[in-house]
Formats: sequence, structure tokens, C-alpha cells
Amino acid sequence: MSNGVSGAGMLPVFAEYAKLGMGYALMAEQVHTRHMVHAYLFAGPKGVGKATFARYLAAALFCDSENKPCGTCAACQRVFTSNEPDVTEILSPDDKVIPIDRIREAIATIAQHSFGNGPRVVIIEPFEKLTPAAQNCLLKSLEEPPADVLFFLLSHEASSLLGTIASRCSIIKLTPWPDEIIRQAMRKMGFEANRIEATLPRASGNIGQAIAALQNTGSESELQSLIGQALSARGDADVVTLSTKLKDDRDGAERALTSLEQSIHQALLAKTGILPNASVEDPHIREWIDHASITDLSELLQTVFDTRKWRQSQVNWQASIDRLLMKIVEAKTKW
Repeated sequence: MSNGVSGAGMLPVFAEYAKLGMGYALMAEQVHTRHMVHAYLFAGPKGVGKATFARYLAAALFCDSENKPCGTCAACQRVFTSNEPDVTEILSPDDKVIPIDRIREAIATIAQHSFGNGPRVVIIEPFEKLTPAAQNCLLKSLEEPPADVLFFLLSHEASSLLGTIASRCSIIKLTPWPDEIIRQAMRKMGFEANRIEATLPRASGNIGQAIAALQNTGSESELQSLIGQALSARGDADVVTLSTKLKDDRDGAERALTSLEQSIHQALLAKTGILPNASVEDPHIREWIDHASITDLSELLQTVFDTRKWRQSQVNWQASIDRLLMKIVEAKTKW
């Protein structure tokens, strides 16, 4: 079975899902053999490739070729370009809530006969962006699923979902990718080898982060500059300046948190000897490797996780980022 890396509106670049971990391999096998349940919850960090994997699985169900999905037939192209009428995608690209009306529309759509001979597929990402009312609206369809309908619910923070939703799904945990698989995918996408190698340490197994870094050099450089300022913050003045910048750029908040998390994780890997120090080029990260303790780095990483959860639960964003930045300053005062 072929495997793809893509986004909405893109045809796939093939990778090997069977080598990415048990969750990927198990899910691909169930679709290949058509031994599926009606609803799956894909849980994993943002950028790990949940939406691409869902489209890949959907393409396997509609593909006209023997080796499914081939990625080139008309059926595969319709799925990967979001033009397959029997695949309904409910996405929140601007990080906005998904209202109940959107779910009602999807339920009305899947209640009708399919356009072709295959199933109807519903992909929702991120599922935690559904309002509680929208989640409850979908619950009945999960409890009494229509015939030949398959739900792929994709979540960055599965712990924030209603328990009644999670209990009616088969939960598949999608883990970060090995560097070699990301390297192969990036090469097939045509990126230069030296740029790929420079990006891999910061990607931390996150294929979406790797693609964003390679495709958006200007914005990525600006983001890395911001993360460098955060890691080098030393007092209240730095905290106020950075907090204001991040408060005014809520759309970039998730990317900023992800990048900061990866930087701290990289420092922790080097500090514990898992990652060679020589492979870390960023001077801000190297400073943390040289001076911070493993405990400091672990606690700071946990604070980043907590900040993301608070943001998802609508806790005051500026207060959350202030707490995170003060944690950085507190750790640096020990040096």
C-alpha cells in the first residue's frame, strides 16, 4: 500500500506509514482489509500529519488502482484536492470554533445516499474546536452511525474532548516521525539536502513543522527570532515586550508555542546526551544546554504544555504567556 504526505489541495508525496509506528500501521491495515469501526479519533500534536493521514486513508477507500491509494488516479486526486463529494471535511484553519450549524450540515449530508459506490467519510480537525453543543450534536451520529459512514476525528488535545465522544471512537495515537522518514519525504518534495538537515533538529519529528520551515523561510526566520528573544529574556522589561507581541498575534500563537517547545526539547535532548551538542547551531539553545539543569528544562517544557492547554480552554492568553515567560526568566536567574 502506498503512503502520502500532502495537504488540502495538494497531490501526495509518498512516505511509508508502516514505518511510522503502531498507530499508523494498524489504521492503514484496517482500511486496507476493510475491517473498520465507524469512528476513529486520531490523537497527536499539531503538525504530525493527522489530516494528511486521514485523506490518505480516505483515498485508499475510493482509489481505482490495485495498489491503493495510488495518488494519481481521478479518485485519489479528488480526495487529495478536497473535491470528492463523498468526503466531507470540517476544518478550522483560522483556529476558530466550529459551530453547531456546520455539524448539522454534515449530518444532513451523510444522511443522503452517496454519490458513488463507496462509503461517506467525515474528517473533522481539530475536533476540540467544536463547541460543546456541536460535540453533543454529533454524539447521536456516533451512537447510532448511519450505514457506510466513517468518521475521522482529529485532535491536537484529546484530553479536552467530551468523554462521551472519546468513548465511542477507536483512539489511534499518531506519534512524531523518525528523522529518516521526514528526510525522505522532504527530498521527494524537492527541498535541498542542506536545508533539510538544518531543519530536522528543530522539527522534532513533526512533519508539518518541517514543511512550514522549508516553505516559509521569511516568516520562519521571524518566528525563530521571536523564540530567540523568549529564550534570552532576562527581566520584566523583556517579558512585557514579548508578551505584547504574542498577545497581538494570536493567529501565530500556536506556531510560537510549538517552536518554543521544540527548541526546549532540543536542549533537553542535548543535555541528556541523546542529541550531539555539535548538532545544535542556535546560540540561544546552546546557552540553555550549557547552563540550565535537566530539571529546569523539564519544568519549562511542562509549562509550555500547560500554556497550550490553557489557550485551548480559553484562559486569558496574555496571562498564560506572561507566566511562561516569567518561568524562563526564573530559570535564567539561577545561572
